[in-house]
Amino acid sequence: MTEFWGIHNDQPSIDPVADGAVRLGWDELGDLALLDPTRDAFKEAVASAFPGRPESVASWAGTLYRFVHAVGAGDVVVCPDRATRTINIGRIRGGYEFHPEADQYRHWRPVDWLATGIPRDELSVSAQNQISAALSLFTLTTAADEIARLIDEPRPVTEQDDFTWVPFYQELADTIRTFRDDRHGLLERVWTVAETPGLERYFRYLRTELRADGSRGALRDIDPFTVFGPFNRGITDSARARIASSYRTVFEITAAAPASFAGIPVVNNWNSWFIRYENERSPGEVDHLWDLADAAIAYAAAGNENTRERLVAAFDAAARGNTRQLSMGIYWIRPETFAAYDQVNAGFLTAQYPEFATTLALRSKIDGEQFLANTEQIQTWVGDDSTPFTSIPELSAAAWRYANIKHEPSAEPHDTTLSVASDSDPIAGDIYTLDSIVEDGCFIPRPELDTIQERLLAKKNLILQGPPGTGKTWLARRLAWTICNERGSDRVSVLQFHPSLSYEDFVRGWRPAAGGRLELADGPFLELCRHADDRPDDSHVLVIEEINRGNPAQIFGELLTLLEADKRNPDNAMRLAYPRHGDERFHIPPNLYVIGTMNLADRSLALVDMALRRRFAFVELEPQFGSAWTEYVSGLGHDLETLERFGARMQELNIRIAEDRGLGRQFRLGHSFVTPGPSHAPVTLTTRQWLDRVVQTEITPLLEEYWFDRPDTVDDVLTTLREL
Repeated sequence: MTEFWGIHNDQPSIDPVADGAVRLGWDELGDLALLDPTRDAFKEAVASAFPGRPESVASWAGTLYRFVHAVGAGDVVVCPDRATRTINIGRIRGGYEFHPEADQYRHWRPVDWLATGIPRDELSVSAQNQISAALSLFTLTTAADEIARLIDEPRPVTEQDDFTWVPFYQELADTIRTFRDDRHGLLERVWTVAETPGLERYFRYLRTELRADGSRGALRDIDPFTVFGPFNRGITDSARARIASSYRTVFEITAAAPASFAGIPVVNNWNSWFIRYENERSPGEVDHLWDLADAAIAYAAAGNENTRERLVAAFDAAARGNTRQLSMGIYWIRPETFAAYDQVNAGFLTAQYPEFATTLALRSKIDGEQFLANTEQIQTWVGDDSTPFTSIPELSAAAWRYANIKHEPSAEPHDTTLSVASDSDPIAGDIYTLDSIVEDGCFIPRPELDTIQERLLAKKNLILQGPPGTGKTWLARRLAWTICNERGSDRVSVLQFHPSLSYEDFVRGWRPAAGGRLELADGPFLELCRHADDRPDDSHVLVIEEINRGNPAQIFGELLTLLEADKRNPDNAMRLAYPRHGDERFHIPPNLYVIGTMNLADRSLALVDMALRRRFAFVELEPQFGSAWTEYVSGLGHDLETLERFGARMQELNIRIAEDRGLGRQFRLGHSFVTPGPSHAPVTLTTRQWLDRVVQTEITPLLEEYWFDRPDTVDDVLTTLREL
């Protein structure tokens, strides 16, 4: 009887189709054919090879035993590809083989592939769930009948990565360059593509420019990289293919329009422009990007000293803040010459090829010289026979697969593969700026972020306040990282105030010690001040969550005076309530910043007195259910039109809450309730089902508390929310 097996390949460098085999690791065991064909023999071998993993011996030994002795010739094997959300189906054609010449995963079973590259969405949800098992090798039951049906309709074996998109991208770039002096004509062609039936919604973001006169409207100027944006964003591959096909027609491209986008990094939906809004744009900003495109293409054609210098100068002129997205645009127009240094590629190189990664500049902001050096290092590395890649697109595709193995994207059932934004896997310790906050998914416009940061730098103390779910803690931590200019900086400390917290806990007080005596102990604030004093050239930040959940005036005590920006010096030092000696004086170092968050909707929280208010700058965060929110969440696989309708309902609900005399604007509902993180677990729910569950489990209880004496109002509001 034919058995059906599933086996996972978690190594981006291994291609089961090209190998004509499925493979397993645990190479330390050597040739498994030399072991007695018993589970006990396999357990003994595994225990000997991995003495530090006794809890894994039985599981690993069982997997290897079944791979060698239970899987039989003629059995069907299914190998899921998490990166492309496809499956490969084959038939085992022979017994176990040991391949000592392989770099890794030396245990092989030869396979005749019957059907490859089949979208997982052709299977039922239950079958998809089964092949998503977290095991290396597993039997298939629920999915077996559906797999058998697919075998009856075999498809030709295809290459895992299809790079036929390269000529199309390069020819499109050459064509776009001819419009440098006719940008009005270029935009006309972009709008013509947007008028293609079914594509209009993918171009709406280009019609939201904030102009110099304060009005909003369609783009009136454009750079060559932004032209590529509509089909290089976080949308489904089927939508990308339709847009690219329309580009081919409108721009009269001779190369075939791509159907596969292997190895192409995509920009975030909420940050897809390479230029700023017209009201923020500096003179020459758009022209600098045209210069960069020209310089990159010239260098790709002939890499000499003249084109090198031209590339470096153009890169530096065009760079604004983080340069990851800029490198992605350059890769789009000449993918065989340049690599993209987005977080997916940078993270892949750092994790998989750490020695080579040390020769590259992989931080989020690099200059032209570093970009050129990276380019030539990558070209040399890829050209080396010992490197596992023969081209830069191959490297980029491997990086994408590696990232998606760790963070498989969510997608609507019955939809095709979703292209996940290329900064979905941030690198700890990377440079962190306001641009990084935007790239992480902040819905606050960049000018407002500039103002918030300026207030923090000037005042040194800032409180973010607003309704529940507006991302106060999320933004507070990231603002702290910008002050330290480092993602995840260890110079950022986070704590939460609570009703029982006192001055003695936070600053200094008497604590029980050994022998039944009391000793004077410094609290976390004094310790942080000491760290900041020891490193005066570095900024330090204290983030206090829910600062009004305690009694801030009591907790800070005399430090309220010392918090003021102009009193952060020895001349204004004061005696603490519990001095260690009579002459001790204390001041808060000037390189320490304090960020607090405050929820105004909780009626149980303390009001903040005027003394504290005078020493902090206050910024109110608003619920964000506009285009930035819909673009972000749709980029995670949810339906754009459903999100737009739901966002409109939430805005109506918030107006109703704000106008209610018993509530007010501080009780509005924020966007965090319905904003998944970029690495959220894969789901099998439609957008409507997901929103309905959030409404049922998170929003309904809150509304029932708001209008506890008006159940009819709650029912009316919930009915409206669910009318999608």
